[in-house]
This record gives sequence, C-alpha cells and structure tokens, in this order.
Amino acid sequence: MEAAAAVVVAAAGDARFEVLDALGLCRLTRRTGDLDGAVPLRVAKACVPLLEGNAFGLQITLARPIEVRRRLGSLRAEPAGEHREALARAHRAALTRLVSQGFLAPEGAWHRALRGGLAWTCRKGLGPPRLRLWTGLLVRPDPGLWLRVAGAANRRNALIEVSEAYLADDGAFVPLVVELRVRDEAPQRLQIEGEIGCIAPVLPDVQIEACALADAPEVGRAHAAFYDAKYFAVKKGQVTRKYRRLVGGTAGGRNARAGEGSAGEGSAGGESTSEGSAGPARVRLVVAGPAAPEITEVTEVTTAAGPDPVPWRGGARRLASIVVRNAVPFRATFDGHTLAVAPEAPRLADGAAAVERAFAQTFGDDFLAANRGALWYLTKYFTPHPPGEPHFFVKPWAFTRTPPGWSSLLDGVHGDGYDVMRGVVATDAFFATPAVFHVRRLGAPIEVPEGAPLLRIVPIPRDLLRAGFREARFLDA
Repeated sequence: MEAAAAVVVAAAGDARFEVLDALGLCRLTRRTGDLDGAVPLRVAKACVPLLEGNAFGLQITLARPIEVRRRLGSLRAEPAGEHREALARAHRAALTRLVSQGFLAPEGAWHRALRGGLAWTCRKGLGPPRLRLWTGLLVRPDPGLWLRVAGAANRRNALIEVSEAYLADDGAFVPLVVELRVRDEAPQRLQIEGEIGCIAPVLPDVQIEACALADAPEVGRAHAAFYDAKYFAVKKGQVTRKYRRLVGGTAGGRNARAGEGSAGEGSAGGESTSEGSAGPARVRLVVAGPAAPEITEVTEVTTAAGPDPVPWRGGARRLASIVVRNAVPFRATFDGHTLAVAPEAPRLADGAAAVERAFAQTFGDDFLAANRGALWYLTKYFTPHPPGEPHFFVKPWAFTRTPPGWSSLLDGVHGDGYDVMRGVVATDAFFATPAVFHVRRLGAPIEVPEGAPLLRIVPIPRDLLRAGFREARFLDA
C-alpha cells in the first residue's frame, strides 16, 4: 500500500515522526514538567526525574469529550453532546478520503475496523473487554524508529487504563488507536476528555544483560559517592539538588560528566545514539539483592496491516526493557497528613541482609563501615515524602546503566488504589531507578504483594525525549 504521498507541511521541535489528522478529534500536545504549576514546590525545585516524566512524549488529547458506555460485556463510545452527528459525517468522509488516496487498503483490516465507527470492542482471552478508540490520527515513524503508545501517566483519568503498544517502522502511515480498559469502579456511562494517552518515538536497538554487583563495582561506588555523609547532612534541612548538578540541569541534557561516568571499567557499550552507528545499545542490569528484575523484549507490534498486533520479524533489531517487581509485601495508608508504610518485616530484613552481603563481598567490610548511610538508604527499601504528600519511594535492589547519551524511561504500573508515577532518569550517570508511589485511596490501606509489577524501564536516547513531529496533509488539501 502506498501511503508515502502525504504532504509534509510543518514540524514541531526535533521531528521524528509524521502525523496526519484525518478527523480533528484529537491533537498531540506538549506538557510542561510542572504540569502547569500543579506539582508541589519542593518537587519543582528538586525532582528532575519526575519533571522529565511529566514532560515525556506527546499527549494524545481529545478535542471533544467522548462518552463510553458499558453494557452486556461490551463497550461503546461516541462523541458527547452536539458534535455527535457532525463527527459521524466527518468520519465517513475521512475513510473515503483515506482509501482513495492510498492510506488505507480498500476492504483491508484497518478499513473494515474503522468502517464500523470511531471505536470497537476487543478481548484478549478471557479478560475484560477493551475499547479500541481511533484518535482520527495516522502516524508514521522515521526510518529506524518505533512509536510507543501508553497511558497519560502522572496526570490521567484514573478510571481507565491504556494498553502499551508499539507501532513499527514499516514505512506506511498507521491509524493511531488507543486501547482502553474501563475500571470496574467506573460508572456505566463515563465521559472522558483531555489527555487520554501518550505517544513517543523509541529506538528498537537495545540489548540488556544482567550481572551481579561484583561484575560492575563502579556502579556500587557511584551509589556510595552520591549518598555520602554530606548528602544526608544537607537533606535534613533542604533539597540537595545533587542529581540536578550531576546530570547538568535536566535528565534531557548532555554534559561531559555523564559521558565520563559511563566510560572505562564496566562500560555499558560505547557511544550508541539514535542514529545506531555503533550497533545496538548495550545496557547493564546490575543486581545487588533478591528479586532480580526481569528482562523482556517486545515481540508484537502494530503495523499498517491491521489493528491486531503481529509478531515482530525485524531480525536483529529488538527493543528490550526491564520489569521491576515488588520484593517486599507491604501495606500503606494515607490519612491526608501521614503516609504509613507497613512492610512484612522478616522479608524486608532478609532482603536488606542480602544486599549488605553483596556489597561486602564486592568491596569488603571497611567499605560498608565507611558508607553506612548509603547502604541504609538502599536497604530500608521504602522512603517517605514529607507530611501531607500521598507519595513514597520504593528503591529496587538493582541498578540500570545505559551508554553515554541514553536515559531510562521509568513507566509506573498502576494498582488498586495507587499509581506508580512516570519518571526519566539519566542512567548513564545515575543508576538507581526508584518507583514513586502516589496513593489515591484515603483512610483504607493499599496492599502490594510480593511480585507485583512496579515499573517498566525503557532505555531511550536523550535526543528522543522531547522529539516532535511533522504535520502531514492529504494530497488534495
């Protein structure tokens, strides 16, 4: 199918993909790191990873509200209010145009799916029904890149969950569909509006290898050097801004220190960039305790062939990521002032002892004695926020090290009564990947069992973190 004839008319930022708006239902918007001033002042001053996570990618934003209805095991969606009929007419006209100009194959899988309306229900096995909502956009990544579609993360409608999807670079425009699951506590009629998802380019040339701390001692030394006595002395009275200084201002910045921190002993694999000239980016997962994270690969992608994902058959090009799971079962309760975390004490003690053994076997007892604060900060596993904030940290007992110029997207997994927030960490200079919890439930505890997924870590070149898009038009526009 030849869909390469769209006319490119404008670019936003460092454009890495093309967007054709066939309907006017959605637009791609850019967030500010402070969510237009909505984040706490302390976070705005100090928490660069969270600010970068807020600003990551482009938000898929509804221009008009959509009403979702649940009935008899299926989901329906249609525009809310007075725009319903006008949008239905625009939808029919857009499909005719897309087929006539070669963007959709006549009677192909995409054409058949979209002909039924803006949205349709699908199921995965015996799971709950999911709604596939066409945004009215078609997208095409630049050669060598994929597009990742996920939820809106740190500012989102908590009554819906968005399935992660990857759009592969097969050279054709692909309809941008957001797959939604409506949570059980949502009303039978749910109006959704504003930001419903996020799209961003990623580079599918990533290989991840796991190793023990003893095989990457520079990572342990870097942890101890960051969390030194001066860090804790300053932190008692104010924010330290130490991470901000380490990475040169923002996680999206480039600086010599980050490059120097990733060279030499245990290097993660050289100067791999989004141009891919040095081959796949080699990332190290450095395990320092029990419950080692899982290394996974994307095996299915969405293409111009149809809305159902298909096996990726791209040869050596792969996109690997890391899934971090909870190592210590716990409950957490927020009353509006105090957030109390109650872990299973024996499991926490066993895990902390295992981490200390790993550091002692790698560096010796003298190192532990000289860096007791850094080890305690890691082994206690949980770190609370100040009173009044419904947040706390969980610190995995593993580190991630990327090549120079690469960061890691930390995409949180949502659970019953809580979110794990999205962040971006410059893991070529700072190797910890904390899970930041946002407790949504008031009074009653949340419960997080052992093995519950907390984070998906996706290595990504920093030059893609704020990538924009080129706007395309129909041939007869």
